[in-house]
Order: sequence, then structure tokens, then C-alpha cells
Amino acid sequence: MNTVTKGTSNAKSKKITAAIAVSLVLCIVVQIVSGVGEIEAMTDKLIRLHVVANSDSQIDQELKLKVRDAVLDKASEITAEAENKDEAETLIKGSLSALEDAASKELADNNCSLPVSVSYERAFVDRRQYDDFKLPFGSYDTLCVRIGEAKGKNWWCVLYPSLCVSCAVSIDECGSFSTEELTVVKEPQKVKFKLFFFELFEWVKSLFNDDAKLFEN
Repeated sequence: MNTVTKGTSNAKSKKITAAIAVSLVLCIVVQIVSGVGEIEAMTDKLIRLHVVANSDSQIDQELKLKVRDAVLDKASEITAEAENKDEAETLIKGSLSALEDAASKELADNNCSLPVSVSYERAFVDRRQYDDFKLPFGSYDTLCVRIGEAKGKNWWCVLYPSLCVSCAVSIDECGSFSTEELTVVKEPQKVKFKLFFFELFEWVKSLFNDDAKLFEN
């Protein structure tokens, strides 16, 4: 009788242990999914700008920066009344020809006959450190400007909210991010666990996704 009781007790103990283990695993999974979702929501608020020079020659690199400024000025004008990312995206998508014209005009004004293309893409982008914040690797909506053969060094910034060099607004002042989201980009060391799994999931997605991979060069 004692043997039966002991066996029953051991079985119950094992079930309790297994239940606790499963609960802990589920809690961890929920935390991971929640953390990844929070960071994804933050990255989805951004529109990146990617400008690629014709080559690495000094002239082409200087032209890249001039085209960048022309596109930024035009984009700022186009999105001036946008109250959120969705509105900015709609305005930009409807103005790709105007943005391309602005880039072409800047090249022509500098006696350059190179072609230029402007497109709106979903692209995987490397980690990028800016003056006061850092963006993780992941998939972002991106306005891409390619000059000539587009084989030169590229230039990145955040088009929306306006965080590029021509704009004085800091990431704290733009009003688009919560305190938690600002922690992700300004103090990533505090959310290393969340960022690790976010970038891991994004990397796995990139293996099975046809989106462009616009890495820094």
C-alpha cells in the first residue's frame, strides 16, 4: 500500500514539475513574442531614405549628397501635412515622379547627365548608428534613390519622422515614439534580450523573403 501511495505521489510530483516547466516556457515565449512585437511596431513607424552613388569617385560622392539634399527638401515639402507614417507613406508613394524630377534636376544643375531612379520598397537594412540613436537590423519601408550604376557608397537616414541631417528635430522631440520605443533606439543595452530575438526573427524572415537587402557599403 505504501509503495502504491509513494508511486502515486511521485507521479503527481512529476506532473506538477512538468506543468511548472511548461508554464515557464510559455511565459518566456510570451515575453519574447511581446518584445519582438513592440520593436516591430516601432520600426514600422519609420520610413528610411537610401541614396546610392554612381561610384566611389569624389565627384559621384559629392553628387550623391547634393541629390540627397534635393530629395529631402522635396520629401519634406510633400509630407509637411502628414500626421502619421501612413499618411506620409501615401503622399510619398503618390509623388515618386516629383521626387525623381527633383533628383534629376539637381544632377542637371551640376552638369551631370546620369540617370536616377526613385522607388519605394520594403527592404532589410543593417544596424545603423546615428548621432543619438541606433536602429536594429530589420525590414523597413524605404525610399530608394539610385544614381547611375548605383555602385558607389550609399547614404542612409530616417525620412519619416524627419530625423535627417537637414532637420533640427531630435528623435526625442519628434513625438512619434513612446518611452519604451525610445529606450530601444537610445539605450539598446537595456533591451538586449528583446533586440536579440527581434533581429534573429528578422534574419530568419530575410532568408525566405524576396524583399531587397540594402546593406551598408
